[in-house]
Amino acid sequence: MASTIWRAEIDAIRSEIARLREGRKASQDATEQEGGGALGEQFAELNRLVQEMLADAEETVAEHPVAAVAGALALGIVIGRLTAR
Repeated sequence: MASTIWRAEIDAIRSEIARLREGRKASQDATEQEGGGALGEQFAELNRLVQEMLADAEETVAEHPVAAVAGALALGIVIGRLTAR
């Protein structure tokens, strides 16, 4: 039963990463159509940094799925307690 829960969490994380990648692709397409400029360059740099961050996060979750889920759970508990007051 516990492995089913972990599997569901991992699948949810994977689908979220896929959704973010689709959004990133749409952002890249919009930047290419925009034709550059200072704002376009800044947006492209921001997009590149987010892409690297997502790749790093995906790699970390893939290497340590239990730790990632446990960390997310702990963070959720802390945020819940802080906002409950």
